[in-house]
Amino acid sequence: MRIKHRLNANSIKMYDKQGSVLRVETTINDAHDFRVHRASEADPAGPKKLLRLRKGVVDLPRRASISQAANTRYLESLAAVETSVPLGAALDDVSIAVTKNGHRSRGLHPLVGEDAHIAQHLLRGEFAINGFRNRDLRPALFPSTTDPTERRRQSGKISRLLRLFRDHHLIDRVKGTHRDQLSAQGRRLLLAFLAARHASSTKLQELAI
Repeated sequence: MRIKHRLNANSIKMYDKQGSVLRVETTINDAHDFRVHRASEADPAGPKKLLRLRKGVVDLPRRASISQAANTRYLESLAAVETSVPLGAALDDVSIAVTKNGHRSRGLHPLVGEDAHIAQHLLRGEFAINGFRNRDLRPALFPSTTDPTERRRQSGKISRLLRLFRDHHLIDRVKGTHRDQLSAQGRRLLLAFLAARHASSTKLQELAI
């Protein structure tokens, strides 16, 4: 049995090897989606900076590091499916407004409305590969449009929602990029909220007894 998530030409999959061993594997077919800290090929002796990952063997160690990190995030997400944190306590933590760098962010409502909708998409398996950007979420949250004004409006709304999740420490910005990734707390809490959102009232009553 196998489950596979794709983002562009890259993927992460999980399968039962020989029917008894759980294996997670990341495949990088398009290296340009990733960055490596290196000098420019035009100036090998120059300063190092974040540049596109190359397809050749020269960046193989970085490719292995990226793949291992993606596998780890995916496995940690699986481990977070079962948590002992009471749902009420978790909701209390994120539903209170917070102030960061002088900016006040409202509390989140991850069980209902647009907060729940975006939380569900942040948990998608393909985002364990290399995080997510505003443009990755837009097709899932809004209808397609060619109107540039409407696209800017959609992008601005997603940016505001991501800042809320960032201010509540559920996602973290990847340094030097415009990408975010779920934090350890985000993986744990958002999975708990998603499970509660899809649980029947009968199941919740059984757990409360």
